[in-house]
Amino acid sequence: MVGDRRTMLITGSRRGIGRAVARHYAECGDLVFGISRSESDFEHGNYRHLIADISDEAAVRAAVGRISAEAGRLDVLINNAGVRSSSYALLATASQAREMLGTNLLGAFVISREAIKVMRRRRFGRVISFSSVAVPLGSAGAALYGATKAGLAQLMYGLSVELSADDITCNTIGISSFEDSGMVAALNEAALRDAKQRLPKPAQLDISEIVHAIDFFASREAKNITGQVLYFGGVR
Repeated sequence: MVGDRRTMLITGSRRGIGRAVARHYAECGDLVFGISRSESDFEHGNYRHLIADISDEAAVRAAVGRISAEAGRLDVLINNAGVRSSSYALLATASQAREMLGTNLLGAFVISREAIKVMRRRRFGRVISFSSVAVPLGSAGAALYGATKAGLAQLMYGLSVELSADDITCNTIGISSFEDSGMVAALNEAALRDAKQRLPKPAQLDISEIVHAIDFFASREAKNITGQVLYFGGVR
């Protein structure tokens, strides 16, 4: 979208990948809205930080309403927010499961739904969700986390079918190893070491690699690429 300043919404933008991605696009000149459950110390003329829990439907509606009122459009949504736990499934509690489902899947659904309503006014939009290589690897200690991320990819596929008549695409990027990423936080040390040994490309990702994948899915030229999952690390 050369020469066209985009309006972007990035969830979980206070730290880790979300913060790095928000910084990158703000510095590139896009108008970036970030959302998290607490304040962010990142400041930039092109960045606006919203405080909301994406599992709270009313809070999400208010946040997306503010974006629509201020920017008048929403071009790209990046579903980055995620709750992680390194508990083995037999030791995990129902409350841990509810928290992960609430943010990783239900929260992503609610904010995607509200964002797409704004996108449909211009019949253009890109929804990009972050999954994890914990899904194809089936890593020990990440059963619940991997299940929510697998569900997220299926959500993107289902939305892609429903939105096929519009130039709105929904795709998923499976992150491997990045500082403070879902995979690193979701696995204990032994499981993380095992996962890296099973990856053909185990090197830690640089933010430039992640935004390269985002740029591909977010481009106007990718209008017929939807419902896809792109994994880093050499897995599928």
